[in-house]
Amino acid sequence: MNTVIKNNMGLKSLVMAGICLSSIAFTSCHDAKAEKDSSDSSYAEPRPDAALRELMRTLSENDAPGFAALCVYPIPRPYPLKSIDDSVSMVDYFPIIADDSLRTYIRKSKLEDWESYGWRGWSVGDARPIWYDEGVQIIDYVSPAESGLQKILAREEIMSLAPQFREGWTPVMTFVEIDGDKVFRIDSKENSYRLMGFDKAEHMRDIPSILMLGSVSTEGSAGYATYAFADSTGSQAEFMPDAEPPVKLIIKHPRLKKEDSYEVNPGYWRDILK
Repeated sequence: MNTVIKNNMGLKSLVMAGICLSSIAFTSCHDAKAEKDSSDSSYAEPRPDAALRELMRTLSENDAPGFAALCVYPIPRPYPLKSIDDSVSMVDYFPIIADDSLRTYIRKSKLEDWESYGWRGWSVGDARPIWYDEGVQIIDYVSPAESGLQKILAREEIMSLAPQFREGWTPVMTFVEIDGDKVFRIDSKENSYRLMGFDKAEHMRDIPSILMLGSVSTEGSAGYATYAFADSTGSQAEFMPDAEPPVKLIIKHPRLKKEDSYEVNPGYWRDILK
């Protein structure tokens, strides 16, 4: 099943309700950039002063089209929010993501406050809300409106599962088989993770055909994630969402002496749900 994922910015109607649910300020949707790695300093290029001045200006002056023109797309947002895929979508989304807190933070910064973090690019201050590397590539700031909207969508997603799979779980990601019908999801609960697989989109509200529990680990300065799962029969699964395409979900069945491999793409559960 090749699921075409389109960025639908028609979620604004939920934003005002979302604001009431959150008090988040600066937080990361891309933890890989959370710590400066001094060993990367040899890769640093001269500070792109003109570009950074323009970035600071667009936010300070609330210039949505100007800011959108500086971005390298897609701009990821925390799941189950959708990525921002083009400049038109960014202009539409700008008031939600670039709220007073972010714009004030950038307006009070100075050009010399922007530091290079090796191959990660340039960012500013302790919060490091925006990362620039030949364009804005990552926005680590999550506004209260976004955070509240994220909670609303996450609850809707979890409530679409069969009742016994809802309590306490939070969506992490959805991915779909490229040349098949399977739909997979990963959820988290405290320090545990859960992999669920469904044979077809029509089965997404039913008992999953694959159900495993596991954990996640991160490696390297980029903080790439590796998910490892297992079930009561001894089957094991491994998933590295940050791997070079085609990304694969590998499930090993030692008892059956077989291995299943699924090439997958990211997806949005609510778009696929039947």
